[in-house]
Amino acid sequence: MEKLSVALGERSYPIFIGTDLLSRSDLYAPHIHGQQVCIVTNETIAPIYLDKLKSSLSFSHVSSVILADGEAHKNLTTLNEIFTALLAEKHNRTTTLIALGGGVVGDMTGFAAA
Repeated sequence: MEKLSVALGERSYPIFIGTDLLSRSDLYAPHIHGQQVCIVTNETIAPIYLDKLKSSLSFSHVSSVILADGEAHKNLTTLNEIFTALLAEKHNRTTTLIALGGGVVGDMTGFAAA
């Protein structure tokens, strides 16, 4: 496994590169400060990786939101799907959101977390 550090002062974060990283709970635990996690992903990625990531986060209450795939879904309706799911699972300000995927998933998860 390789580790790169993105140096942004207080907002610094690591990037891990390697195989089978989704099952490495020791990589996630230091970044999860509350008791709840919500994984945001899409219909393409979820069937491949979601269960493995959920299993590695068994130390937390984990829920997930599966979004439609594609740039056309980068909109307020999709953002509202995330908010609705968070409310339904009674998530709070200490919840950690994880974007499992890139592009729309990363953008929408980041916006929802903000």
